[in-house]
Amino acid sequence: MTLAERYRRACETRSDIFEHLPLFAELAAEAEVIVELGVRTGVSTVAWLYGLPKHGRLFSVDIDPQPDLPDDPRWTFVQGDDTHPDTIAQLPARADIVFIDTSHDYHHTARELELYRWMVKRGGMIICHDTELEHPEGVVGPPYPWARY
Repeated sequence: MTLAERYRRACETRSDIFEHLPLFAELAAEAEVIVELGVRTGVSTVAWLYGLPKHGRLFSVDIDPQPDLPDDPRWTFVQGDDTHPDTIAQLPARADIVFIDTSHDYHHTARELELYRWMVKRGGMIICHDTELEHPEGVVGPPYPWARY
C-alpha cells in the first residue's frame, strides 16, 4: 500500500487522532524537520510523512518497537525513552515541529516540554495531543492543568 493510500485510509478510519491528520499533513508541508514523540501504530507518522516535502526529515521516538510502516528515506525511527540523553542524542538539534503524544502523564509531559522546547526553531511549534483529557485512561497522577480551561 502506498503512503497516499495509507494516509487516505487513516483519515477515514475513526481513531483518537484521525480528525487531526489533515492539519498534520498541512503543517508538515512547510517543515524541514519534525520530531514525533510517541508513535504507537504509526497513524500520525503516516500523516507527517504524507505532507513532508521530499527534502524533509521525520524523526519518530517510541519506547515500543517500530510499527510496520513502509520504508521511507525521510523517516528515522528511534526506539527508546524520549527523556533519556542517549535517545535525545540520536535526534537533530533543531526542528520545525515537535509533536508530543506519549504517556499523557503530567510529570512525563512536563519533562518532555522542558527538554524539547530548546529544539524548536524560531517560528516553529510544539504540538501536544490529548491535552483536553484531564485524566487520560491508564494515567495516575495530577490532572493536566490546562484541561480545565
